[in-house]
Amino acid sequence: MSRPLDIGLSQIKTLLIKMGRLSQEAIELSLRGFFDGEDTYVQTRAWSNTILILSEEVEDRATELMALHQPMAGDLRTLKAYIKIAYDVERFGRYAMDISDIRNRIGEWEPYPDEESFRQMAEKTRDSVAMSLEFIETMNERLMWDMSKLEAETDELYLANLSKLSESTEHSKTIIAYLLTIRYLERIADHASYISESISYAVTGKRVSLR
Repeated sequence: MSRPLDIGLSQIKTLLIKMGRLSQEAIELSLRGFFDGEDTYVQTRAWSNTILILSEEVEDRATELMALHQPMAGDLRTLKAYIKIAYDVERFGRYAMDISDIRNRIGEWEPYPDEESFRQMAEKTRDSVAMSLEFIETMNERLMWDMSKLEAETDELYLANLSKLSESTEHSKTIIAYLLTIRYLERIADHASYISESISYAVTGKRVSLR
């Protein structure tokens, strides 16, 4: 028979997965809007707000389980990890909203003539988010080193794109739009890494940093 604590943990995990999938949709929509010149802010903001509400629900449920069921060490680590992961996933949604809001803040811009490296960074970020969801679903901390490699590749693209933009003679709005977007993508990838660290801590009790 399952413990009430086990049922509660399962419910929180389900919420995190729901948040993660919604954040994937928000990121995908915001990037489509960025590269295709579409205004996606209203929908992305709505999803971001929903993710925020769900993250608060995760925190409330985890706190209640701690207060009512006196979790053992392993369960307590998992609950602490889930609270932190909820924040990280909430950041996915917020940065997706920020990307979609650039057009409202600075107006229209001309696409960068050679977008390939920017699109590559966007794809790596998508991969990082997808892998972070796999961490949540499987609790397979051995995937951490795959995440470490992916983060290094994303950081390399971020620095290369930063250098490209710093030397660019394109219109200032174009430079600002791409500069903000690669920064938001870099932060999304960082939070994906933080999720892998939290899962590793929950499973092994050891704190490992990919930073």
